[in-house]
Amino acid sequence: MFIAVNAHLDRQFEFVKSQWFNDGNFTGLDAEKDLLTGDNDGSGIFTIPRHPVRRRLHGVERFVTTRGGEYCFPPSLSALRWLADLGV
Repeated sequence: MFIAVNAHLDRQFEFVKSQWFNDGNFTGLDAEKDLLTGDNDGSGIFTIPRHPVRRRLHGVERFVTTRGGEYCFPPSLSALRWLADLGV
């Protein structure tokens, strides 16, 4: 279960989902996808930064499977005020 409350869907949630989870260029990891939430298909690589030598995992499988999704938008404050003023 995942819930996010954002002010701007495209600049916040969609950015994190596309850039951080599935595009390693954003974090300097080339084409690597996030280990837990990335869209891995078993052919990917994930780098674990270590000192003095990093560790690479090969053949990363999908960890999270999405079963469904929903974008739900709460009403604005002005809409809530309007509903409260209906007097029903």
